[in-house]
Amino acid sequence: MVTLEQWKNCEGQVFALEDGSTLTLAEVSVPSMAEGWECFSLLFAGNQQREQGTVAMRHDAAGELTVFLVPLGPLGSNDGTCYFEAVFNRQVANS
Repeated sequence: MVTLEQWKNCEGQVFALEDGSTLTLAEVSVPSMAEGWECFSLLFAGNQQREQGTVAMRHDAAGELTVFLVPLGPLGSNDGTCYFEAVFNRQVANS
């Protein structure tokens, strides 16, 4: 499982999808979270529209990943860029 820190290290980098297209991790957002929880969202940008669903992707450092993406639309972009969000809310193990 990829950690929040690993996702942050991939911000601005390209992820290859199994259909040959790519998505760029545009932003990692971390809202305030309760103790014992890891909550964050990932904003991906690409030039193809796609439906909501699970996407298999690959990144050189992060490896093979499966992420559920929700399309957000162009978010004010006029250059054809489409944005997608993945949200993670998970309890962290006690240290």
